[in-house]
Amino acid sequence: MITGIDLSEKNGEVEWNAFGFGDVNFVFLKATEAIDSVDRNFVTNLHQAQQRGITTGAYHWLHPRLHVGQQAELFINTVKDFKGLLPPVVCLETHRTNLDEMEKNVLAFLDLIEQALKVKPIIYTSDQYWKTYLPEAKWGCDYLLWFDKPGTIWPPQLWPWAGWTFWQYSYQAKLPGIPTMLGLNYFNGSMSELQQMVIQ
Repeated sequence: MITGIDLSEKNGEVEWNAFGFGDVNFVFLKATEAIDSVDRNFVTNLHQAQQRGITTGAYHWLHPRLHVGQQAELFINTVKDFKGLLPPVVCLETHRTNLDEMEKNVLAFLDLIEQALKVKPIIYTSDQYWKTYLPEAKWGCDYLLWFDKPGTIWPPQLWPWAGWTFWQYSYQAKLPGIPTMLGLNYFNGSMSELQQMVIQ
């Protein structure tokens, strides 16, 4: 398995030369949230990661009760060029709407991103969130799963996926040069398989 990290402005100003890159083979960066929130460190972090040859992806933190079209537009306009990045990620955690709208709005956001970029997004979620707010969403397995499941034990299967592609196994890790706790992740594959996921 391949190890990587995820970062947002909450991690502060990163000193990119301070930590070893042998264990950081990929990084997911927060780009946007809701309809009007752009991560203030996204552009800098993206540039720094790409300069160092780290495979990089961008994510949007979805608020399902807010206008999904505006959220998709914000995400796409902020990242601008997805070529050379991992597939875009939609984060499904914390924020929700009523169950009647939840599945419809999440799927609408995923469809908008796929139509615009011609690539299927990755879904980031936890078992508790998915089972509570999207219990009938059998279409989930059409998308790759980034599983939020801190721990040292291999995570159990989350319906409707057969397995996970990325696993966030910790979000209380420390690395030199990063002021706050950050997320650590595994990619369930080889480095060449990770590179094959990069958008051309």
